[in-house]
Amino acid sequence: MNLAALIRQHIKSGRARGAAWVRVVDVLRHTSSAEGRARLWAAFVHRGEIHQTSPDTSEERYPEIFERAACLMPGASRILSFGCSTGEELSALRRRFPCAEIVGAEINPRSRRIAARRMKCDARTRVVGPSKVDGSFDLIFALAVLQREPYKVAELDLQNLTGFYPFARFDDAVFRLTERLRHGGVLCVMNAQYRVEDSVAAPLLSVISNAPKLDGLIFGPDGLRTTAAANTMFRKN
Repeated sequence: MNLAALIRQHIKSGRARGAAWVRVVDVLRHTSSAEGRARLWAAFVHRGEIHQTSPDTSEERYPEIFERAACLMPGASRILSFGCSTGEELSALRRRFPCAEIVGAEINPRSRRIAARRMKCDARTRVVGPSKVDGSFDLIFALAVLQREPYKVAELDLQNLTGFYPFARFDDAVFRLTERLRHGGVLCVMNAQYRVEDSVAAPLLSVISNAPKLDGLIFGPDGLRTTAAANTMFRKN
């Protein structure tokens, strides 16, 4: 085993034990780049409300979800991309909804600036912080947002997610998004670590059939892993 592999194994072992020195290494690693510093800032300033900290995304990351939503709500006039990161998702949505007003909400200030620059020529798209979201929507997307560092969760083989990403934070976000959804509107949640079906908003929503299922590690409201089926698309009753 080479030196790099030994170091990675040592860090993985330390992270599994919750060693303080690993947290220091992680912080130092992030301070070496503008993206990393922005992640640290967002995680510190918004530590009581932040979900996913990684800005990783791509323009056609979820084509099946986008196409299904376009078929279900072709006349959507107002769309929210919750956790729009650097804005690639906004471009994908604009191609499918050429006439809609699109709002991208992003908590990371660096990602928000990049998204705003990406969409600066689109007068019907704006990018704001989550606290600046207003009004109601026909379509709401929360894709790879309502989770926390899934690769680390898998690496640590966490059996209980509560201390890492509590269900209450997910539950509150789903409820708030559902409140902003118009009756008959559609909520799309992909790559989450909890089930919308377990949220307090569930009675207000109906599952949309023939949509992709939630994949990855799924946890119940008690924070423990579950094998229960999880859906990704819901219509507000």
